[in-house]
Amino acid sequence: MKIALLGFGTLGQGIYRILERKREELERYAGQTVEIKKILVRDPQKPRGVPIEGLPLTASFQEILQDESIELVFEVMSSGSKGIEYNARLLEAGKQVISANKAAVAASFFELQETARKSGVHFRFEAAVGGGIPLLDPLGKISRLNEVDRLTGILNASTNYILTETCTGQEENKVLQEARRLGILEEDPADDLEGFDARRKLAILASMLLKQEIDELQIPTIGICRLSAPDFDWAGSQGRQLKLVASLIKQNDTYCLSVLPTALEKDHPMARTAGLMNRVLLEADLTGPLSFHGLGGGMDTVAHALWTDFFEVVHSQPVYFSRQPFAREDGSLDREADFYLRKETDSDGQVTRMSLARALDHDRQGWVVIEKGAP
Repeated sequence: MKIALLGFGTLGQGIYRILERKREELERYAGQTVEIKKILVRDPQKPRGVPIEGLPLTASFQEILQDESIELVFEVMSSGSKGIEYNARLLEAGKQVISANKAAVAASFFELQETARKSGVHFRFEAAVGGGIPLLDPLGKISRLNEVDRLTGILNASTNYILTETCTGQEENKVLQEARRLGILEEDPADDLEGFDARRKLAILASMLLKQEIDELQIPTIGICRLSAPDFDWAGSQGRQLKLVASLIKQNDTYCLSVLPTALEKDHPMARTAGLMNRVLLEADLTGPLSFHGLGGGMDTVAHALWTDFFEVVHSQPVYFSRQPFAREDGSLDREADFYLRKETDSDGQVTRMSLARALDHDRQGWVVIEKGAP
């Protein structure tokens, strides 16, 4: 099978390295040889993390689109808008597409599914959420018969690493410097620190589980940028750990979504989720509680998830997610909870029960806002 890569940054190189390192096992399981025919990059002359001599680099998307010998494309670009455009055109051309592009999948979830359905090809995106955790495929199967009432999770490895290290008493600036050195922050650090990366992942999960359009920009989101020593001290004094928690709560005909700094009791499974680990907790009517846990980032980890999707393309029929005939209402802003509030100029805060809408107002006014997780 001839394949192409769109993008040759960390993930693109991870795909290439696994193919070179595990070619014999990979081709034996696939039942055919695998050849990278083209690799789309902005600048073919730019030095890479692997030797570029002999690599089939190109700056032309059209070369890949019009090459009928290319059957499957790994899309691992950072641009959401280009990801949507390129994925749609590849699917229309009858090519199988495997994407790790969170922004593209979140913004055009059902549209890309429908384009793939019309062409009778796969559109898979296991690597878009959860890093190395086998998450989306099981959730897709679970959601066929189960009513999923609640999902909570740590979905961003970078912020979890930062919060874990800061909780141990390390200086915030040094932790951020180390995170950059390790390469675990997004290209734009605000994507991680402001909660946007976790928000996109939650939008994908919510689209799957609620079976309706979810606008990620409407998900109430507060990042970790304002958290500082007084907040970690308060959490510690309460026997709690600070985490950036994404949540989906379903109640009758409404749903509540949020991405918020949350003070969890230290024996809570997510409070014990440290470093680069991700965790997703699920409550459903037939299966009961379920937990998914594993590395949320890293070149090999996420590239492995992409190759896992490759095997699904080779050995299984396409699976598509469809909208349900009715849509639940968004009740996120009305959800009430206990929130710790602190003016940035003060050293102490207070816990007050309020709606999420009021908590967001405090955030916009520059307050530190942390949800105090239920026992």
